[in-house]
Amino acid sequence: MRKFALVLTVLLGTLGYIYADEAVKIGILGTEGELIYPRQIKEGPDGHIYVYDSMDAFIKVYSPEGRFLRKMGGEGQGPGEIQRNDGVSFGFTPDEKLYFTEFFTGHPWITLMELSGKFQKAIKLDIKEFFGVSIAHCLPDGRFLTELNFAGRPKREKDFFYHRSPQEIVLQNADGGIISKIKRTDYITRISYESNGADSPIPFVPAFAWCPYKQDTVLFSDGLSTKLQVYNYQGKLIKEIQTSLPEPEKVTRKDLNKWRERRKETYASRNPDWWNRFGKVIDNYKKSIYKEHPNLSGIALTPQGNILISGRWDMEKNQSLYLLLDESGDTKAEVSSAAGGVSISKSFIFLGKADQDGIITVYAQKRTGSEEEDLLRLK
Repeated sequence: MRKFALVLTVLLGTLGYIYADEAVKIGILGTEGELIYPRQIKEGPDGHIYVYDSMDAFIKVYSPEGRFLRKMGGEGQGPGEIQRNDGVSFGFTPDEKLYFTEFFTGHPWITLMELSGKFQKAIKLDIKEFFGVSIAHCLPDGRFLTELNFAGRPKREKDFFYHRSPQEIVLQNADGGIISKIKRTDYITRISYESNGADSPIPFVPAFAWCPYKQDTVLFSDGLSTKLQVYNYQGKLIKEIQTSLPEPEKVTRKDLNKWRERRKETYASRNPDWWNRFGKVIDNYKKSIYKEHPNLSGIALTPQGNILISGRWDMEKNQSLYLLLDESGDTKAEVSSAAGGVSISKSFIFLGKADQDGIITVYAQKRTGSEEEDLLRLK
């Protein structure tokens, strides 16, 4: 499944230290509005907290104090409903509407809703290929920066197939017409015995991390450099920003073996029939295509115009590096934390933890100072 990487990303990890009197626990199990598998959390233009829960395909709304208010969406085929529950991303328009997108096999459009949950309209994208929308950012003028995914052609390699996952950032108008294409990649991401599916992801694929930036530009990184790239809306690279990100680490045979062992432990026990028929294809992946670990998993522009970078998750240390940078790339705050899915809004720092059963709890830590001060409190 696509990294929701981004834009949030799936909340993982264990919770780092936070001040109990400043943290709001969202969607407590056993209560109305409980959260099981939250995928994304944002502060809405009304000051309320919005969380997408892939368990029941609802975007759930909470007060700043964590009280459940209402929900919208839900699984279904109709207007305002969600067809694919595990591939949703949402955001807000300048005129205070909520919109959401769906991935492959979901609705191939952008759905707009009133904050009350009333369906407004669907923006159908003018694209002829089979595609999915990973994430979209609404610009101040109503246009969208949208990340599209396409079905790549499989490539035969001895007795198995490599599968590509083309990704592209485009600028589209408010009616779904494509204005320009900004950045495209075509990474091999999966392996299978069949040409049309039953595939398993491969590790260490370069990142596709990006966010809207300043003055009609996009900030991008593939995670294989200590520099961030800045593209204009015509797809031209206009500058690079040097950061204090660590250099990407080399992938070793030990890394590949650990990945294979973890995959077997997870899937062989969960679905042995599928594993015996299809999953064992990973034994054929004896040498990594990609030579380095990506050094980040996400990029976001904060309310104060800083850059928040989420480093790759360290499986050994069970933590991730978070960097808050100014527009020149200078580090304002650096935190290594076991908190996952960290993001900064006007009023909160959002983060999460997962228990042994994969049940995720999200927290909204109330902002009390500057972005760097509040981020450093994660220590």
